[in-house]
Amino acid sequence: MEMNLKMTKDKNEIYIFIIWDKVRYEEESIIDDLSKNFVIRNIIEVTWSQNEFLNNLKKFYGRSLPDAKEKSYVCGTGPFLVVVVSDMNPKFNQPSKSGISLERDYVNTNILNCKLKYRKLIGKKFTIHSSVSKNETEHNLTLLFGKNIYDFTKELPTKWDGIIKKIKLDLIGTDGWKNMNELFYVMNGTVNYVLLRNFEGMPSEFDYNDVDLLVEDEKLAYIVKKDFSLIKDNLRSIKIKVGTDNITLNPNYLGDHYYDQKWEKDILKRRVLDHNGFYIPNKSDYFYTLLYHVIFHNRWKKISRIRDDYKKILLDLAEILMLDEITEASLNDKNTCKSYIENYLKKSSYRRTDVFSYRIRYNESFRLLRTSLFILKTHGLGTLLFAIKEKIRLILKLR
Repeated sequence: MEMNLKMTKDKNEIYIFIIWDKVRYEEESIIDDLSKNFVIRNIIEVTWSQNEFLNNLKKFYGRSLPDAKEKSYVCGTGPFLVVVVSDMNPKFNQPSKSGISLERDYVNTNILNCKLKYRKLIGKKFTIHSSVSKNETEHNLTLLFGKNIYDFTKELPTKWDGIIKKIKLDLIGTDGWKNMNELFYVMNGTVNYVLLRNFEGMPSEFDYNDVDLLVEDEKLAYIVKKDFSLIKDNLRSIKIKVGTDNITLNPNYLGDHYYDQKWEKDILKRRVLDHNGFYIPNKSDYFYTLLYHVIFHNRWKKISRIRDDYKKILLDLAEILMLDEITEASLNDKNTCKSYIENYLKKSSYRRTDVFSYRIRYNESFRLLRTSLFILKTHGLGTLLFAIKEKIRLILKLR
């Protein structure tokens, strides 16, 4: 369904086109056509380091790019143009939701049609890139220039002055992460995530070896870790260096049923931005996900009692949420805690993911088969075998 949306504050909503090095012989005709359809706000010639070019492509496109080297043959490895435009008469198309995607990210069909037109002009696929939605623009700008839409737009002229600016700049994070603030800033602009727990001391003090997240998809690994590879790296234990500290991110991906999938979607939709600059669950989700984690992920039979720091967090949250039945005594009783969280799940139409009935109902055989075929086709047999090994390891870990 296509719809015309009146532009109010969206007059400043911007998009980018990338004219890669190998097709710049058509840049004049493309820029001329863009000026007839949109307001060109700026044009920037970007030069990536030769030794980082492939890594930049991997980071920029993530898992959707099967072969960075093949992509470089198509687009070239020399300076490319980033054309920033505003569309004063946008037309948005709401694509049908597919897979486990969370957000209905409206696609600007004016932008999309121009991209397809320029690719047809050149005669090759993927020779022109464009951001076709607000979220994609946010992602692209954050990686290309280290600025989200808000910060980038503050310095953006209302109209291009006709001079192509030139910069030499690899994607942010190429030389590592200065600190957690920088890392979270980039994650906020590129990844739909939420820190699940143990974030009270962030970004300065926390357990560097145990940063648990819920993430919408696997692109996190490509963005935060330089030269990430499915063959040599672990999607579920991402080791990176931030400043002088070695940090391990432990992402749980939407659709892997760490929590009920419906609950996972709601957690991500209801997330809130902490005043320290990272996303956390709202207070209700924080309370119930933490209690669920203690009861079902940690398997209470393996521990004698709830950790003191978790107990304090649960009690503080219970007071804020006015859950009078939650007391220190109730948190010391296994059956009471189990009954309480199960009642919440039932009331919210969520289910436990560790029970046999859930695993039957949400059988992942077909999803895993499709994923396996995709990995085999785009990354080869070695990567597929590695992914199977990691899946088996995860299943054994959750038992």
